[in-house]
Amino acid sequence: MAVEVVREALCSGRLTINPLDDGSGVVLDVDGEQLLTMNPTGLQIMTAIDAGAESIDEITSAITGQFEVGPDQARSDGEEFIRKVASVLQS
Repeated sequence: MAVEVVREALCSGRLTINPLDDGSGVVLDVDGEQLLTMNPTGLQIMTAIDAGAESIDEITSAITGQFEVGPDQARSDGEEFIRKVASVLQS
């Protein structure tokens, strides 16, 4: 599952989350030598995974708790975002 791929990269130190003052952030991919820019929602998803979220339900809860978005949209956006990050990590 894509969440596990992202979680492993965070736990191993491959990815480093760097929040910015405006609520967005950047994630450094040390192995891939890439800098991934994150909007506030993306940063919240990465932070939730880093804090222990293991399922899309937990990530959806983190998004809806922080932003004014319904659970269906939060789930859809979260799944798409995680797939994209996992794809970058696996390429």
